[in-house]
Amino acid sequence: MLVAKEKAINFESEIAYKVYNSKLNFYPFAHGQIENFLPAELINAVIDHWPSQKEFTSNKDSGSVHNTEGEGIPEDHPYNFRHQIALTDKQEIENITGENFEFWKSFTEILCSRKIINAFIALYAQNLVKRFNLKEFNDLFKKMTYVPRIHLIHDKTNYALGPHTDNEGKVIVILIYFESDLEEGKNSLGTSVYIPKSPGFSCTRGIHHKHEDFIRVFSANFQKNNAFSFCRSDKSFHGVEKVQERSVERKLLQYSLYGNLK
Repeated sequence: MLVAKEKAINFESEIAYKVYNSKLNFYPFAHGQIENFLPAELINAVIDHWPSQKEFTSNKDSGSVHNTEGEGIPEDHPYNFRHQIALTDKQEIENITGENFEFWKSFTEILCSRKIINAFIALYAQNLVKRFNLKEFNDLFKKMTYVPRIHLIHDKTNYALGPHTDNEGKVIVILIYFESDLEEGKNSLGTSVYIPKSPGFSCTRGIHHKHEDFIRVFSANFQKNNAFSFCRSDKSFHGVEKVQERSVERKLLQYSLYGNLK
């Protein structure tokens, strides 16, 4: 399924509208939620064209997660219950076959459009200007370069993610929740926000810390088409609580925007 050019432009405009008009919380770091993030036709197509399990790669095999010692994770570690496809990686997206490949290629192009990237930059402009010591808002576009990286994610029951600030190259991260096997309604299975028990603690490296060293102050609702975003900083501790009640599977997307001064 290819998305026609005119329809893609409409989708981009609808998404950008949602971003520009969304609200943020600024403590302990800038973050926010947007309900019904994707247009209805697009979110339904996401569910209909979901890749098969064999087309995903595990966290362990991808080498994307390390502990506080900088080491890889063992086979039975909770992080290894997450599987992913890097949609912005030509080799990985081509693991998706048939009509599904055509859809995810079009979908990725929509999310990588300059219109949507600019909307998120504008949303977090105050934080980004301060982080990069820029003089004014327009410098975010004149003096910066940005690269989006998008991962399609499928994780299972025992998955958990310790509090971490994320890779220091990232400037903005967006999580779009697609589907879980819980009943529709609000729940705390989305990304959680943490503050460290040790006052003033920060982390430049983005390594994963122990849950017991942090206090959870917020959890996003893992609700179909809900989006949670935040601006990366040395205090942007976020993670995922381990599911305790019963077996749960989640489908979501992680959109990481990397930025550097030219």
